[in-house]
Amino acid sequence: MENVLLSDKRNDMFSTLRGNNLLDLLETVENQYIKYREGILIPKDVTFGLEIEYEEVSQKNVTKFINKNARQWNSGTDGSLRNGGEIRSPILTDEKKYWEELKKICEYLKKENANMSRNAGGHIHVGTPVLGNNVEGWRIFFKIIMLYENILYRFYYGDKLNGRPKISTYAQPISEELFENLEEINEATTVQELQDYVSSDRRSSINFNNVDFDDPDVKDYKNTIELRCPNATSEEVIWQNNVNTSTKMLIASGARVIDEDFLDYKLKRHVPDVDNPLMYNEIYLKEALELVDLIFSNNLDKVYFLRQYLKSFQTGVEAPEAVLAKRFVS
Repeated sequence: MENVLLSDKRNDMFSTLRGNNLLDLLETVENQYIKYREGILIPKDVTFGLEIEYEEVSQKNVTKFINKNARQWNSGTDGSLRNGGEIRSPILTDEKKYWEELKKICEYLKKENANMSRNAGGHIHVGTPVLGNNVEGWRIFFKIIMLYENILYRFYYGDKLNGRPKISTYAQPISEELFENLEEINEATTVQELQDYVSSDRRSSINFNNVDFDDPDVKDYKNTIELRCPNATSEEVIWQNNVNTSTKMLIASGARVIDEDFLDYKLKRHVPDVDNPLMYNEIYLKEALELVDLIFSNNLDKVYFLRQYLKSFQTGVEAPEAVLAKRFVS
């Protein structure tokens, strides 16, 4: 019998589940391996790009592989990495051919035993037109980050239990800064005004420096919202799950399907604590269930998010490298 909790046609409210129903959900999540999909059902006009950093593999060899097998992609260097480099994608859309190219690249990195646990990050760019001139959508997106940045960080640790050692240097949390500007963000009537209230540091967890705030609807390779907090990984399933969350969080914000009154209610009682490492490593089930209900419109997406977030309920550790969680991808 099909488990309705894994249906991509149903949209049950996970945050309202209690008792045995909640236990059934957690059992389903724990027993579900995340699978690689031919597509993640996002609109064709939503674009994204990937930066796959790696270490302990010759960048010259990687370049040869890319030039032969994924010619639209680009292989280059990165000064923050040790004996490695960065693979940059072209502008991508939710098409089978691009997911096949990503899988081929990840399989190569796995074969070469690339180190994805020390300094390497896994950056995701989403085309700014997903929010465009929708000031209400931007405001909702900011409030999601204010409230759930710690949930997103643990999710974006990917197949690891903790962040890479320099994550706070190259992907500084921004929820507290946004929260301090909440009154001004609420009063803004144009997207252009919002530029004054986001971090100008390109090494923030979300880099807004590429956003064309004067013309956020323009389709341009450089006009992107960059999510910098994801750990690097050579698992294509994790990359796809990260893209699924990043794009659908922005799509839901722009579509205004998220109850902003609910967000405002929580913000009145919210006390940001970005300096507390437990906020970013420990599990906050209630808030995670709230988040999936806010940004996803089907059960399967929610279960895949929770599987990567919960990581078999293992919690973060202090280590010189990011530590692998128990395997949860197929």
